[in-house]
Amino acid sequence: MQTQRWFYRFQAAVAVVMVSAVSVAAAESGPTIISGFVSPETVVHDELTDLYLVSNVGGSPVAVNHGFISRVNPDGSVLDLRWIQDGVGGVTLHGPKGMWLQGRDLFVADVDTLRVFNRFTGAPERDVPIPNPFAPATLFLNHIVGTREGVLYISDQINSAIFKVDRKGNASVLAAGPQLGGPDGLLLDDGELTWVTFFGHEVRRMTRSGNIIMEAALPAVDVAGLTLGPNPLPPGALLLDGYTRNEGYLLVSSWVTGKIYKIGRSGSDVVTTMKVISMIDNPAAPDGPAKIEMDRMRNRLLIPLFNAGQLMIVPMED
Repeated sequence: MQTQRWFYRFQAAVAVVMVSAVSVAAAESGPTIISGFVSPETVVHDELTDLYLVSNVGGSPVAVNHGFISRVNPDGSVLDLRWIQDGVGGVTLHGPKGMWLQGRDLFVADVDTLRVFNRFTGAPERDVPIPNPFAPATLFLNHIVGTREGVLYISDQINSAIFKVDRKGNASVLAAGPQLGGPDGLLLDDGELTWVTFFGHEVRRMTRSGNIIMEAALPAVDVAGLTLGPNPLPPGALLLDGYTRNEGYLLVSSWVTGKIYKIGRSGSDVVTTMKVISMIDNPAAPDGPAKIEMDRMRNRLLIPLFNAGQLMIVPMED
C-alpha cells in the first residue's frame, strides 16, 4: 500500500480548476500541452465521435477516490473535463485507468471492477466484478484490450496477472506469475496477446499454445538509487506503461527514462521518438508517461502525463 501510494501520488498543482491548452510550437510542428487533469492515466481516441477520452485516477487507484473521465477535442480544447464523474448521475468510478471502446460500450478498468458506460452519452450501463485470487492483496486492474468477438483482457500490474472476460461477462484469470513481468499496456497481434513489463524492460507475448516468450527487449539502464516507494527498482526495470501500434512499428512509454520508444517489427530496431521528464531526471516528480494512444486520422501520438496532470498531443512524422 505504501508503494502504491507513492506511485500514484500527484502534485497538488495538477488539481487546477481552469483547463488550458498551450501550444509549445506551431500547431502541427510540435507538441500541444493540455493541462488541468488529475492524474490522467489512459487516453483513447473515439473515432466515431472524433474525441479523445482521458481517464483521471484522481488519487490512489486502490482507494475510494472520485475519479472521472474527460472528453477533449482534437484541437486541444476540453469539451467536458468531468464528463463521467464518480457520484454524479449514478456513476461509481473510484480510480479509472485502462479504457476500451467496442460497439456502443466504453469499458473502464476501475481498481477491482470492470465498469461499462455508454460511449455516446456516458451513462452507466453495468458493472462486471473481477474475482480476486490474490486476497488479501487488492486487485490493480490496469489496461484493457478486446477482440472483435467481444472477449476482453485486463492486466493487473501489481499482482502480475492477466484476466479474461468473456462475452457473457464471466471473468477469470488467464495467467499469473512472475513470468508475466508485471504486465501493463496490452495489445492483440494476429490473435496473440502481447504486453509491456512494468518491472522489466521487455515486450512479451503469449503464443496460441500458451507459452510466454520475449518479443522485444528495450535497452536497460542503470536504476541504482531509484526506488518505488521504499523499495529499490529491480535491475533493468524501466516501468514500461503505455503500449500502442502505428503502421508497422510499436510505441512504448517508460517512467524511468521518460522516453517513448519506437520498436520495429523485428523487435531489434529500437529508437527514441521523444522524451519527457524521467525518474532519472527527477526521481521525486517524473512526468509519468502512461497509456499512450495514436490518433491515426491525424497521425498524432497522444500521451497522458500522470504526475504532470497533462495530455500531450504530438504530431508524428509521415
